[in-house]
Amino acid sequence: MVAVGHSSLVIPMFFSKLLKKSLPLAAALALGTTYVQAEPVDLVSLNLSGAGFAPHVLPGINGTNYIFPVESYFQQWSARGIKTFRFPIIWERLQPKLGGPLDPAYVALIDRTFGYAQKHNIKIILDLHNYARYRGQVIGTSGVPYARYQEIMTKIAQQWSNQPALYAYDIMNEPNGALAYWATAAQYGINGVRAVDKTRPIIVEGNGWSSATRWAEWNDPLLNLKDPSNNIIFSAHSYFDENAGGSYGDVDVNKLDVMYGVNRVKPFVEWLKKHGKRGYIGEFGVPDNNPRWNILMDNMLAYLKENCVPASYWAAGPGWGNYFMSVEPINGVERPQWPTLKKYMDSSSCTEIGPKKAATTSPAPTPTIVAPAPSTTTGSVTSTINNFTNTDWLNGVYRKKAGFSVPGTTANKAAFQVGKSVKLADGQVRKITYVQAGTNLGVYVDGAAVNGSVVGYPKTLTVLSK
Repeated sequence: MVAVGHSSLVIPMFFSKLLKKSLPLAAALALGTTYVQAEPVDLVSLNLSGAGFAPHVLPGINGTNYIFPVESYFQQWSARGIKTFRFPIIWERLQPKLGGPLDPAYVALIDRTFGYAQKHNIKIILDLHNYARYRGQVIGTSGVPYARYQEIMTKIAQQWSNQPALYAYDIMNEPNGALAYWATAAQYGINGVRAVDKTRPIIVEGNGWSSATRWAEWNDPLLNLKDPSNNIIFSAHSYFDENAGGSYGDVDVNKLDVMYGVNRVKPFVEWLKKHGKRGYIGEFGVPDNNPRWNILMDNMLAYLKENCVPASYWAAGPGWGNYFMSVEPINGVERPQWPTLKKYMDSSSCTEIGPKKAATTSPAPTPTIVAPAPSTTTGSVTSTINNFTNTDWLNGVYRKKAGFSVPGTTANKAAFQVGKSVKLADGQVRKITYVQAGTNLGVYVDGAAVNGSVVGYPKTLTVLSK
């Protein structure tokens, strides 16, 4: 998420992640390393934003372009049971010149934040909220060498590793446009922290804006990361609008399945299970304009609780006003999302960050092998393409990559499977590389992006039988 300052006021402005950002842990689990004694996991925490507002205004002025929270925010949320904040900071404000010293005024404000947190028994996840960039240039390119990123992570650890309130280092918010660079950069970030701090968790977000839904599509290279302390936690983000950007511009929640939120985070959780990794949802949030949003969020949080995956809500803190995802009370009145979040403020269900591993059982007896029955599904399946157009989609065809939106019927879910071939309306045959399941199916295929005016609605998409 990004918040942008305007004139002398701080005005949060949120854009589609595919357009915009051009923008817990709640785990109060003090693991240190995987060898320390397990402690209760707080399943819900908050993003305490404000210090990360208006990242395009540099250096900016505290109280005008960005706002560090005063003590009352820590006092208030601690009294309501919150034990962890994810706290975004901006690299360019912390280190105005790449490779140069840290800015003493900005450092002092972060020091003050840690002091408030310690006083009110809140842990801090320190989040470098920079999208794998410094002044717009991707880490690993000539303008921002990997070594400079390692250096800033070392400086951060040197500056704050002795703070009792520090829980973890979130080494980079929402990397994007960095497929060729981020996995390497992340290793440099880990190395930078571990040069100083050998115990605290290191949180690693993923390429593609750290999307939970599409995590597995982009982030297998992160499996090669090495941490000598064996204490990496992977972090994904999840919003329930079409492109998962958190803008919620044209979403009719009444048309979304009540398990939509579960389906959004499930690909990430399944990836963690498959590879035996730990994770949490570092950002999620829903609008305040329809109670049904809270049903979707409730189901998602229940699923995460079952898997001991903590989650950090976006957002709380100063400067939000009546922003539709904020949980800051307005004139003493709690926001509609808060009762659902409060329901899952549970620190007794999990003793370690999940997801839970599948139980091991004795090997099953060797089955009797019989000849398979003849297949009864020899024909192809043809589906309509959904009829919608916005900045990312044209006639149900994704503009930026070869992808289609089709109805999420039982037949389509059975037919549109990774590895199968589909025939487009113009006769092209492409192979399915990824399927995003929900009320609708996002079906992504190999090759270059296609023209929605040619192969989109009212045309069809056919899954070939062979």
